[in-house]
Amino acid sequence: MDTIELLKKYDVPGPRYTSYPTVPIWSETVGAGDYTKSLGNISSQDNISLYFHVPFCENRCHFCGCTRIHTKDKSLSNPYVDTVLKELDSVYAHLSSGDPSNRRTSEPIVSQIHFGGGSPNFLKPEELSRIMNKVRGYFTILPNAEIAIEMNPKASSQEFCNNLYQEGFNRISIGVQDFNDSVQKLINRNQTYDITSNFVKRLRDIGFEHFNFDLVYGLPGQTIENFLYTLEKTKELNPNRLAVYSFALVPWAHPEQRSFKNEEVPSPETKVKLFEMAHAFFTKNGYHLIGMDHFAREDDDLYKASKNKTIHRNFMGYSTRSEAHQIGLGASSISYVAGNYFQNQKDVCQYQETIANHGLATVKGFKLSKDDHIRRDFITKLMCDYSVDIDSFSKKHDITFKDYFADDVALLKEFIVDDLLEITPTHLKVTKQGHFVVRNIAMCFDKYLGKIKKTARNPVFSRTV
Repeated sequence: MDTIELLKKYDVPGPRYTSYPTVPIWSETVGAGDYTKSLGNISSQDNISLYFHVPFCENRCHFCGCTRIHTKDKSLSNPYVDTVLKELDSVYAHLSSGDPSNRRTSEPIVSQIHFGGGSPNFLKPEELSRIMNKVRGYFTILPNAEIAIEMNPKASSQEFCNNLYQEGFNRISIGVQDFNDSVQKLINRNQTYDITSNFVKRLRDIGFEHFNFDLVYGLPGQTIENFLYTLEKTKELNPNRLAVYSFALVPWAHPEQRSFKNEEVPSPETKVKLFEMAHAFFTKNGYHLIGMDHFAREDDDLYKASKNKTIHRNFMGYSTRSEAHQIGLGASSISYVAGNYFQNQKDVCQYQETIANHGLATVKGFKLSKDDHIRRDFITKLMCDYSVDIDSFSKKHDITFKDYFADDVALLKEFIVDDLLEITPTHLKVTKQGHFVVRNIAMCFDKYLGKIKKTARNPVFSRTV
């Protein structure tokens, strides 16, 4: 069976596994009290990763699935920043409130800071500085910390860019999606190559050296012919790292996607060819595939983490800081702290009101059992490394792999027959062809997936191809 036929066979709705258990199984019975306890269990030796969500966007892109507010009203940002800073005050107050043996004798250590959205450069320079000043007041930022921000090239002033450099930001993430005018028109993006190119040049002139580009394949209007233009133009701009995401067509969750006509959206077969084209193009031009959808040059930390098998996967995609507790701040932000998940209120007004009244805005989450942690670790290794050392994994978790996962392994027979997976007594390894269906393989180890499918009224996940 050729690649196209295989991928048609395995083209089903499935999670991206940026978390396990996945968000649809999280519960509103997990709240701020649980989050407070988890924060108190972070020890003084632990590293912390901070994520700040800025939900404001000046433009409504029809492909986007992020939590965002479309507005040009800049007056909204200052009260939002006030709220985020109050939330940060509350988080810091709880960091040493748990087990006395964990009480800190020094400032908490931060190894990563990321601003996402939305468009974080919706903020004014002084508002960004207020957040960074508060962070520096509460935390020790490691000298090699990654400090990153997602940027909209169409809405960045020179003052804001200069301020980023002065505040110590060292990685810029730019949403490109596609450079073709016809595709951008369909997704309401309207960001020309010249806009992106001039923006990157301006940042490099300031002193920035590390860039991420986000591309999306399977967008309305994309063809085998015009996608090559995007790949070639991306190569010209020479980012250090790339994310090449599959377009998630979920009109039941994002009604603006109903504007796309069926004939405008590439077929599953074309989507496969688009990603195969991107894979061949970038690996030929100095990039290495990382996980299932990222590419990095050899000088990039993500490539080094992949080689050292210290790479991790979370809600920001693939990360180099696997050991860090992830504290999310802002509306809809997600945290993974002391082995448990927590999510903030999504609605910005409700988030601001809850923080004002209570200090934290946790609206749901999930407290992981021992089995959840074992499965989370297994799925993460599969998604990051495409292989699991069975002996090492069994010793780490004090299990007998073949007995513990007997029912799950039984579900893998078709993947083995189709030459997508190899299993020996000592290793489970996804083949090169199997990289395209690693999400499907991971689904065999998800004990909650059946429950989600039975209880959901609408499809919950995008398709795996």
